Amino acid sequence: MTMQRTLRPLKIIPFIPPLLALAVIGIWNVRQTQAVHVMEQDNREMRRILREEEGRLVSAPKSSKLGKISAATMSAAIAWKDVAGKISATAPGGEAEKLRAVMDLQQRLKLMTRDELIAALDEIDLLELSPAERAEMVSMIVAELAKKDTPYALDRFVDQIEADPDGIGWQLGDAFGEWAKNDPAAATAWFDRQIAAGKFESRSLDGRSEMRAMFEAGILPELLTSDLAAAGRRLLALPEDQRREVLEQLPFTDLAPNARKDYAALVRQLVPADERPGSFANIATQLVENGGDYQKVSDFLDAVQATPDERAVSARQAAASQLEVLGEDGEINASTVDALRTWLDVQAPGQSNTITGKALAEAAQDGGDFNYDQAAELVLRYQQSTGNDAVLVAFLQGYSAHSNLEEAQALINKISDPQLRQPFLDELK
Repeated sequence: MTMQRTLRPLKIIPFIPPLLALAVIGIWNVRQTQAVHVMEQDNREMRRILREEEGRLVSAPKSSKLGKISAATMSAAIAWKDVAGKISATAPGGEAEKLRAVMDLQQRLKLMTRDELIAALDEIDLLELSPAERAEMVSMIVAELAKKDTPYALDRFVDQIEADPDGIGWQLGDAFGEWAKNDPAAATAWFDRQIAAGKFESRSLDGRSEMRAMFEAGILPELLTSDLAAAGRRLLALPEDQRREVLEQLPFTDLAPNARKDYAALVRQLVPADERPGSFANIATQLVENGGDYQKVSDFLDAVQATPDERAVSARQAAASQLEVLGEDGEINASTVDALRTWLDVQAPGQSNTITGKALAEAAQDGGDFNYDQAAELVLRYQQSTGNDAVLVAFLQGYSAHSNLEEAQALINKISDPQLRQPFLDELK
């Protein structure tokens, strides 16, 4: 599966209301080094917990004990050191307990005022906490403070944006994007001052700043609607190899129709030619993953007069994304794949077999309800109906990057062309 620049949150996001999103991110941060198979098991357990907790919070009566406590009393009642221990990476107990502790704190933080949140940060600065405990606590409080007073949060923690891109940096970047929607002039002025002061200078060896890209992406949606020339100038001020990264962080599906066309124009004008098909593929992914379908991808490609290469790359990405979404709930079957192949025959002529095989391989490894045996059955179906090995070979090439060929040996033996079969057999020796 195509990897994105930053690691995605756990695939429980579709189940999470906005008030719980931070809780999930916190748990993700302390668990991202676990083995993948363990993480997939935890995902299913966390889905269950989140559904239970979401139902509990929604159904809680307004007269509950929590609702009777004033924000000031609640702020004073929080034992920050104890809470930090409960949500830290080294806290005793399972992930379920940690998740519930994070969610409980998140609810309390939402009831606190701006000044109370600032006081909490000052208090935590004086506590003897481990670096991990302090980082978790500060990140959660900053996320809530940034909603209540974005400029203050940005000014107070501007020096940590580049130092902690996956924690405070990400939280502030998200809040900055919301500020830019409501007051683009003020947000842009603040950002430009920080750039001039060197606050967004890259700390990586390759000279790239993920945070600069995220903050630029927060400004561009408004500029695409109000001042396309200004949007172009901001992108031109960036190194050529970073423009695509900024554009791909924009929520394309939220843009107005005219802004979508302007977006495509900027891609063609400012993104290097060899990277443009990838930019269009990113748009295809967004269209599919945000409740779209193949027709929406077709409409976009037609609207921007996509080249054959841009169409083919977009079709490959759309196929992988759509089967990934369908595979999560086990909804991949002959009917859904037939519909995909019919669409691929138009958008990527001659490539439907290869794209189908790779997309099925990725979907079978994605941790959803669609498994290897179901994928293998479909692969053999299309091998027989087409009379060639293209789907089967593409599936085997994409299945766990060749790390599970022993499991797939039965399929290898079904490759009819000896020359195509032999490389797989060689890897089994």
